[in-house]
Amino acid sequence: MEPEPQKHVDHDPGEFAAFGPFLLLPGARRLQRDSKPVEIGGRALDLLIELVRQAGRVVSHAELLSAIWADTTVVAGVLRTHVCSLRKTLGDGVAGARYVTSVAGRGYCFVAPVVRSAAEARLPASPNAWQLAHGLPPRLGRMAGRDDAVRKLAAQLAQHRFVTVLGAAGIGKTTVAVAVGHALLNDFGGAVRFIELGSLTDPALVAPTVASTLGVSIQNDDALESLRAFLQDKRVLLVLDNCEQVVDTAARLAEHLFLRAPRLHLLMTSREALRAEGEYHHRLGPLETPTEVLSMDADTVQTFPAVQVFLERAAASGWSGELTDGDVPIVAETCRRLDGVPLAIELAASFVGRYGLHGIAALLNDRTRLLRQRGRRTAPPRQQTIHALIAWSYDRLPEHERVVLRRLSVFVGTFAFDAAKAVALEAGESAESLPGVINELVAKSLLSVSVEESVVVYRLLETTRVYALERLVGSGEFERVSLCHAAFFADRLGCANSGPGQETFRARASDLANVRAALQRSFSSPSGPTAAARLAAAATRMLLELGLVSECHHWCRRALDIIEVPDVGTLVELGLQEALALSAMITTGLDSDVHGALTRGLEIARALGSGDHEIRLLGHLTIVLLHAGDFRGALDVAEQSRPAIHQDSVAGAMMAHCMLGAAHVACGNRALGQEHCEASLRLAAAFPQPQTMFTGRSHAVLTLARALWLQGRPDRAATVARQVANEAATTTHAAEKALRLTYCEMIFAWRGEWREAGRLLDLLTEHADRYSLSLYRGVAMALRGELLVKTGQPLEGCSLLRLADLTLTAMHNTSLDTYVACALAEGLAATGSFDQALTAIEGAIELARRRGGTWDLPELLRLKGIALASRSPTDARAVDETLSSAIDLARRQGALAWELRATISLARERLRRGGSADVLGDLSAVYARFTEGMETPDLQAAGRLLEQAR
Repeated sequence: MEPEPQKHVDHDPGEFAAFGPFLLLPGARRLQRDSKPVEIGGRALDLLIELVRQAGRVVSHAELLSAIWADTTVVAGVLRTHVCSLRKTLGDGVAGARYVTSVAGRGYCFVAPVVRSAAEARLPASPNAWQLAHGLPPRLGRMAGRDDAVRKLAAQLAQHRFVTVLGAAGIGKTTVAVAVGHALLNDFGGAVRFIELGSLTDPALVAPTVASTLGVSIQNDDALESLRAFLQDKRVLLVLDNCEQVVDTAARLAEHLFLRAPRLHLLMTSREALRAEGEYHHRLGPLETPTEVLSMDADTVQTFPAVQVFLERAAASGWSGELTDGDVPIVAETCRRLDGVPLAIELAASFVGRYGLHGIAALLNDRTRLLRQRGRRTAPPRQQTIHALIAWSYDRLPEHERVVLRRLSVFVGTFAFDAAKAVALEAGESAESLPGVINELVAKSLLSVSVEESVVVYRLLETTRVYALERLVGSGEFERVSLCHAAFFADRLGCANSGPGQETFRARASDLANVRAALQRSFSSPSGPTAAARLAAAATRMLLELGLVSECHHWCRRALDIIEVPDVGTLVELGLQEALALSAMITTGLDSDVHGALTRGLEIARALGSGDHEIRLLGHLTIVLLHAGDFRGALDVAEQSRPAIHQDSVAGAMMAHCMLGAAHVACGNRALGQEHCEASLRLAAAFPQPQTMFTGRSHAVLTLARALWLQGRPDRAATVARQVANEAATTTHAAEKALRLTYCEMIFAWRGEWREAGRLLDLLTEHADRYSLSLYRGVAMALRGELLVKTGQPLEGCSLLRLADLTLTAMHNTSLDTYVACALAEGLAATGSFDQALTAIEGAIELARRRGGTWDLPELLRLKGIALASRSPTDARAVDETLSSAIDLARRQGALAWELRATISLARERLRRGGSADVLGDLSAVYARFTEGMETPDLQAAGRLLEQAR
């Protein structure tokens, strides 16, 4: 049995602490319940005294062990045992009582309200009755995230004397004001008075209520004058709570007393400013809430005040679990969606004891239920539910302010004044009075205002918005206002679509939440098909630029299913068909729907005479055909865009040059392809435009990088690739970023920069998974297999290459068929499977020739020659002819890089057969044509061969 402690901290004999039905007398080392002694062990009593002494603060395990077992070494389990014993003694958790809560990874906290007579809170030695009866509610045992506000308010009261705490319903104004009152009790010698005005319905009762609380006898009808006479020479702090219901009368009283009682200090709480002379405003914001939680663990998230409030209220509701890292997103999302409003967080957390942390998600999805969830029974009726709290403010608004607030509830997140005007006014209504109404709602803490990117924006707290939306539905206006909301954003995005590009969409990314809400409502509205289709068409470009490819595909498909006659064959259908093709190509593969959507789009563009749309769609179709491995078909389509080169549209000329360049390089016309790419980039430099997936600039740059490497300029190719890879970090469009990472990885792999190639592959794999880019999952797999083969892991590489081939085939992406076969053949040869390698490479050569020749055909022929040389017996003539044909084709293509590789292979084979050193003459000639990249594997291999010959 553990011995009783022998050493105690000295306590004042008169010191006590009362909480619930308990009275703790530290000096006498006694705990009483309802005036009767409570049996409690010595260590448990020490633990209770320490926790009560620091009530409201999380006391760490180390602090408790040091304070209670100062001279003894004990294990952490002993502390847990005594905490359990203490909780059992107090009846913690019985009938909702909560005293000691554990905070995972940190320690324990005494959370029950405590009334104490500790020395620091004592009144003067001979207090009179007036000083003792301050009327302040008990100070909360814990008030997360508000210590700084209490300190600032105390300083502001000292400087300005008259301060109003402003904030929305449930934000914690009363809690903070009470804490300030308690903190200043000593400073005012106990002369602090707390006066609740929220229950008053008759403004004429304000002054008499204040006088009655102060014990002032009113001798005449002028209560204000009697109060002035009483207070004019006294140093007193008056805390007037909930002034909004009687705001005009409270303002007159505060101003009168402030100007005539120079030692009087006034602390008011209100949802709107009193607008009285001398008033200083302190706006109380939400509790700090975590936003980015991807790398946040349980300990870190608990440093946020909103999370602390949530966990403490959850524990009080009967939840006895420990927060884990896996729970972090649930808790953080809960606090974020409730805007950091303490009352809303407390009410949501009160469900945790019943439903658990994971059950809280259902509550958040049922906001109406949350609004009506009851809080503390001891709170005033209007503060027991969020619904009642907001209704109390709403019911006191003039009707024209109620109407505007209801209509603004269709917005999700922030909105600007022009958006508010579109939904708050009916046709024909003047907008002159709207700024005044919105300013009144801001002043009454029903709207918040801020500046984002130099634009003034407004926002309803989510709890207020849900309540107002409920009222909007009840008013019968929901359908009309929702369609106005959808129409506004369709017009807004329609204007953006005609703008220059990416910068427009970056500035409007904050519209995303509203656009999503408008799409949901308009598609579910029986009268909304036209609005839904038009909004979807307008939103597609924003969704694509923000990388929301799957979401774009979803809305395009739904819109095309319901599009009606007025929009068929118009720019609305054209935009939907184009976006459907682009999003489907990336998410579901190059199926017939993609080709069909682009073909239909071209048909509409030509019927409308829209040359810009036609060129863009031809560009998309060229890319689709390149991905499908139809290089000749891609070149034919790209040639259709050639007239745009000679027209006035810079964007059209850039796209035409870009697609012609990509198609020519794919077909093996390296020089011509490079010429077109450079022409596209010259136009881009002369006429700068924001880089988007619609300009084709990325394809031009990346195709140029490949052409430079083939030309024998590996350093310049690497410079371009590094620049493109760095730009990828800031690219908003998910598919374009994947494209950049793909091409850049190939350049670095060809150069033998395995580490950089691996890094880019890691980024590509993670990116494709995050954004569900099915098209690029197979690409990443293929490049990973190639890298494994190149770095000495051929078995693993071949396995991954075979899987990649199946994945790419399923996505109808056959552009890499020959490239994958090339890597697979190299891997098979490295494992000694020469017959399989030859079979794979011959199939790829046949495919390349059916396509009319490909950019990598010289490399395929080289690998065939190596495979033939590995067979026994070796057909030397067939080997030499195959390698020589690879060299000849590389020369015709202007692909010096392929010519070098094939020449090295031919030289090695002839030397292996015992040929003389003069066989290296051709290699020396090719080697001499390189002016850069001497450290790359191919050039180093050539250098070693030549050195051996010398």
